[in-house]
Amino acid sequence: MNWEKLKTFYKVAKAGSFMSASKIENKSQSTFSRAVIDLEYDIKTKVLARNNKGVDLTEDGKNLLAIVEDFSKKLDHFSKNAKK
Repeated sequence: MNWEKLKTFYKVAKAGSFMSASKIENKSQSTFSRAVIDLEYDIKTKVLARNNKGVDLTEDGKNLLAIVEDFSKKLDHFSKNAKK
């Protein structure tokens, strides 16, 4: 698991679909799909339930999203307040 995969998961979860995330970020849909599949393999659980309208967060996905959001906020805070 790495930060890039987590950020990709975050973008797809917020966008509601791989297609929407790929359009927002101007990257291929397969790039997003592969990163989430790799993340799910790494953590050995499904975080997104795919359907014909997009994706829904699983219970583990909801928990992971909250962790990623919290960590991102803390990282931003650290970056802004770190001694230069």
